[in-house]
This record gives sequence, C-alpha cells and structure tokens, in this order.
Amino acid sequence: MIAFLDTSALVKRYVAEAGSTALRTQLRRRTVAVARIAQAELPAALARRAREGTLPETAFESILDRIERDFARLTVVEIRPALVRRVASLVRRHPLRAYDAVQLSAALTLAGRGAVELWAADGDLLAAARLEGLRTVAA
Repeated sequence: MIAFLDTSALVKRYVAEAGSTALRTQLRRRTVAVARIAQAELPAALARRAREGTLPETAFESILDRIERDFARLTVVEIRPALVRRVASLVRRHPLRAYDAVQLSAALTLAGRGAVELWAADGDLLAAARLEGLRTVAA
C-alpha cells in the first residue's frame, strides 16, 4: 500500500511535532507519494514557521536544501489537466479548500493504480478522503 502524504503530513518529516516519529518510520518502510504541489506548499509552510519563530532560521535553510533531494526519492503525482478537472466535483461534495481538493484528487489519481492510504493532519481532507473510498491516517 502506498502512503500518500499531503503537505500537512509531509511537514512532520522536517519538524518534530505530534506524529513525526510514526511518519518518519513510514518514510523508511513504504513507498511514499506526494502531489507536485507539495513541493511549493512545503517551503511556504516552513517559512511561516520560521517567521513565527517556531523554526530556527538555520534549520529552515537546511531543510530547504534537503527538499529537492527528498522529492527525487518520492513518487510524485504530477498536476495534470484531468486531475485539476476532478477538483470541481470534489468541492461540490466536500468542504475543501482548493489545494486540499488538489491533494485529494492526486491521491485518487494514484489510487487508480493501486491501494493508497492518505496521511494528513487536516480533518476536512481526511473526512473527504474516507467518503471517496480511501483509507486514511491522521498524521
């Protein structure tokens, strides 16, 4: 089974918080997939933490240097037109923000090729993923 991480889960790879240990274990043991959009969301989320003072600037810079290398080892779901077109139907059925709907659409695209478990820290995204038939893990 592939572990699909939305950005809220992927952050736990880089920042120690509740759920980080379990997520890091999964990164070592399983095939892990992400949506390409996470490559933009992740630095933004970490930069916000650095501005807020919850992530030291030196750690932020070090993490930014690792992200590209890490993405080279992940299965990346590219954001294609068909994936984006599915977003409209997802937001009709579920109370999702735009990027969360893109994340869910990416996970569903991947699920068309095999079993997927969506990891996220966002309750609305997890609920929508379950309703769409995906297994979920609250990260």
